[in-house]
Amino acid sequence: MLTGSIPSSIGNLTKLTSLYIFSNQISGHIPRELGRLENLEVLELSNNTLTGLIPNSIGNLTKLYILYLDNNQLSRQIPRELGYLVSLDSLGLSYNTLIGSIPKNLGNLTELAGLYLHNNKLSGHISRELGYLANLESLSLRNNALTGPIPNSLGNLTKLYKLDFGQNQLSGPIP
Repeated sequence: MLTGSIPSSIGNLTKLTSLYIFSNQISGHIPRELGRLENLEVLELSNNTLTGLIPNSIGNLTKLYILYLDNNQLSRQIPRELGYLVSLDSLGLSYNTLIGSIPKNLGNLTELAGLYLHNNKLSGHISRELGYLANLESLSLRNNALTGPIPNSLGNLTKLYKLDFGQNQLSGPIP
């Protein structure tokens, strides 16, 4: 089992295409230097004890198609820079303590098949821009503090087979 933190020198591995360090005892912050790994396609840091924010520099990883940061102790807001990751197929940020609203520009991630934001402390409305995710098959926003109506635009998600809004404070009719 790996322990300790991710060294900032990891940013020197510029030819790296996959980084799997999940289910260990990695602690500390996610180094912003990860944003220099421009060839990275898979970043899997789930099931550790990482703390702090998700660095904005992850938005530089435009070849990334898998990003899993689930089940850590990450806090603060989801950086809007994640909306630059237009090749993403799956985004998992569940089981953290992320706050604030879901960034509208996640609607740019039109290749996304899975979006997992459950079990955080996200608040505000579900943005109508999520209706732009034409390839979305699974959307889980369960157990947050989301309010307001379910946007009509989610009716555009014709590939969706799993939709979980449970344990929020949503209101209004089901569109």
